[in-house]
Order: sequence, then C-alpha cells, then structure tokens
Amino acid sequence: MAFLELTNVRKVFPNATAAAVEDFNLAVQPGEFVSFLGPSGCGKTTTLRMVAGFEFPTSGRITMDGKDITGVRPNQRNIGMVFQSYALFPNMTVADNIGFGLSVARAPKTEIKQRVAEMLALIKLEQLGGRYPYQLSGGQQQRVALARALSIRPQLLLLDEPLSALDAKIRVSLRNEIRAIQRQLGITTIYVTHDQEEALSLSDRVVVMNQGVVEQVGPPFEIYNFPKTGFVAQFVGTLNAITATVQEPATGLLNFSGQTIYAAQPLTNHRAGDTVKMALRPEMIAPESTGEPDENRLTGVVENVAFLGAVVRIHVRVGDSLLLVDEFNNPHLAVPAIGDAITLYFRRENGLLLDA
Repeated sequence: MAFLELTNVRKVFPNATAAAVEDFNLAVQPGEFVSFLGPSGCGKTTTLRMVAGFEFPTSGRITMDGKDITGVRPNQRNIGMVFQSYALFPNMTVADNIGFGLSVARAPKTEIKQRVAEMLALIKLEQLGGRYPYQLSGGQQQRVALARALSIRPQLLLLDEPLSALDAKIRVSLRNEIRAIQRQLGITTIYVTHDQEEALSLSDRVVVMNQGVVEQVGPPFEIYNFPKTGFVAQFVGTLNAITATVQEPATGLLNFSGQTIYAAQPLTNHRAGDTVKMALRPEMIAPESTGEPDENRLTGVVENVAFLGAVVRIHVRVGDSLLLVDEFNNPHLAVPAIGDAITLYFRRENGLLLDA
C-alpha cells in the first residue's frame, strides 16, 4: 500500500486563466525518494505546498498513511520541510534552531537536548551547535535547516529546491549527504528541483512536469533513455532533434538532409512524405563504426569542438542541421579539426521517434 497518494489533484488560483496543477496522480511508497522535475512555473512547488498543507487543492484528494489530509492544517500533518532560503532564525543558535519544533511541541528539555545532539551528529556539525546562522557557510546553514526538519521525527520529508542558492561543488556534496541521510533514516521524501542532474542522481523515481501536467513518471534510467513525450526527451539531458521525411513506411526508411537513415521499427502509422521527429542523444553517436548490421550512417562537416572536462562535444553540420556528438575524453583521443569531413554512426534502436 502506498504511503502518500495524490488522486486527481487540481489547483486553480483566483483570477488565473489556467490551472496551476491539473489532474495530478501519484502513489509514493514508504521510504521512497521521489523528485518533481520541471521548468519554472510548471506546478511542482504548488504540488509540494499542497502536500505540506500551505495550499489546498481546488479538487482531488491527498492521503498519507491511509488518512485523508486534504484539508488538514500544516502543523497537524507531521511533515518536515526544507526551504530554498534556509529560513533559519538569525537570533537563535544552531542548536536552538534545530530544537525549535520540539520546543513548540513542549517536549521535555532533556529530550530536546538529546535530539539536538543526535541531529548535529547526523549532519556532522557537532562542534557548531553554539554558533549563529551568520557564522555558517551556505552549505552548513542548509544542513541545519535539514536537521531542524528531521528533529521532529516527521513521517514525510519535503525539500523545495534546497540547493539552488549554493555553488556547484557544494551542491554535489550536499545532495549526496541528503541522499545518504534519507537512506539511513528510511524516510519518505519528495524533492522539488529544476536541475535534471539532481533529480536523476538522487531519485528512486522522477515526476516530470510541464504546464501543470505530469508528462512522465518513472525511474531515472527510464526517464532518460525512454522518454514518452517530446517534452521529456528535450528537457531531460542534451538532445539532437532530427526532423526527417518518411520514404518507405514498411521498412522505416527516412530522408534526413538528403541522406537516408532507418528508424528502429516500421512506420505503420505513417505514409510516404510524412514528417517525423527523431530524438538522438549525443553519446549514442560515434565517429567510428562498430560494425553492427543495423547501423545508420551520416556524413557531415565539423563545425566546432568543445572540451567539457570528461566529455569532448563535437558539433557536426549535416545539411541544414547541427548534430552534437559526445566522446569520453582521454589523452589519446583523436579530436577532429574544424572543417574536417566526418562520418557519424548510430544504431537504429538509439533513434527514438518522438511522435511515435
């Protein structure tokens, strides 16, 4: 049985011309880490706030641990929340911030002291309990905010873009810590982000949203490799979107910029002359043949070469289209020069038809 369920949840704000969230359905299992991923304004934070009780659905139902919490106030939901802005009390020490929720609940002082010590150890800030927020780095402040949310032993943890104000290296380090703590405690967690790398690296499942609607729900591997809509394919990861013309539907033969390639399957729902879009990840294209019998081949001209650390990205002009090709960097990599003619290879199964 699911621990948290959102059923046909809809949210329309006053005077709005469209729903902020439309027909949202999701079942979250106990201990699962689920991320809401999408561009700004897609409805992910509104959905999180409805789970927290800061907003109420216009229609639909939210249940947690078998109880209907749709109209329950936030302080009666036993939910911990971490905000983007830390929201620490500047006049309180780290220890007092962490113990604030327990103090409001009038827990015994000995219990508060013990729980604060446990949380400080959990976030590895045992020596900083007497400091004030302004004496901490951004990463340390967000750890304190996480400890404060966990100190009340919530049934559900909500995180609303908690790392967006931090620099890149701290973000990577802290997100790994958040995941490790979540696994250690086994707490059901929902994480809101617009950063696809965060969502893919942290989550058991990802909910991709666009304009208030759920586009796809699934494990990170499935979301990246088998997108179900054109939006998911283009939003998650780098993508080559190829526009081709159907030549032979029965064989899947396509014409792309004057060159022929094959789709992975016959195009039974298309006719000759139809236009189709194919999604092709840069890492699925190579400048060397693997000898596979089902390889597609394209010829083009190198327009640019970009070094991205572990990856070398080659920009290849094929007719009127620009394709990105990613190769893993190594000291012996033969990098083509700008202006070189180049032949590209990719397996038919790696080209995903977006409108199929």
